[in-house]
Amino acid sequence: MKRRMTAVSFSLAAFTAAGFTVVASDVRIERQVDSRIRASVAAIADSLEREGLQPEPLIDYALEGTRKRGNPEVILTGVRRWAKDLRRARHLLGPNASAAEVNAGAKALRAGIDERQLERLRDGKSERRYASALSTMAYLISKGVPAETASAVLVNIALESASEAQIGALQDEIERDINGGTPPGLATVARAVGLLEAMSAARDAAVGIVPGTALPSTRGTARPADPMANGSLRGSAVGNQGAGARPPAPRGKDNKRPPP
Repeated sequence: MKRRMTAVSFSLAAFTAAGFTVVASDVRIERQVDSRIRASVAAIADSLEREGLQPEPLIDYALEGTRKRGNPEVILTGVRRWAKDLRRARHLLGPNASAAEVNAGAKALRAGIDERQLERLRDGKSERRYASALSTMAYLISKGVPAETASAVLVNIALESASEAQIGALQDEIERDINGGTPPGLATVARAVGLLEAMSAARDAAVGIVPGTALPSTRGTARPADPMANGSLRGSAVGNQGAGARPPAPRGKDNKRPPP
């Protein structure tokens, strides 16, 4: 027995030295996934783990498909697609993205967002994590918010360093508005503008800026097809400079007669 264990230990060490990682298959795959695709699902999951990715979403997909007695080949196709989306999300978000961010990013891609929005998060250089924003993005799309609107809004908010609590409250407010009859896209943009205004006011207060005394920005943030740049919305990126910013109207001629 001791000789056998020594041989096994030597083999494991040899694989490790050669750059391979030995990963034990998830017990749920072995016990619950359809036996006809069990080996294939386990191989895909192990491959992802060797790449540093968590295969939880595709395992859940395979388990759900098996419970619903789905076609094994259809389930396996879905598992492979999940693996592709996880790898794509990690590529777009960058190698420093957390597992939660990659999983949420894959869900967002599957919901239909533009890949460039994930690249914006990667290039944003923010110290905050984006998993909450990405999860909320996918959830809002499932509630009827257009993918372009949801992705632009949540990426903008994430890049402004919104906290998880703020993003969670935003999701609740948008959902409440949608359930109350407000169109999903309009509810999302209006609530996002309100949050951005509140965050801006909080930052100004922290540095001692009195509301209304700051000069308006001359740069602007409007971009084509950006729902956050809708000038018809209250508090949009263009801003309302107020009457004080208008030049004085020209005075008319003085028609008073000279005294007799």
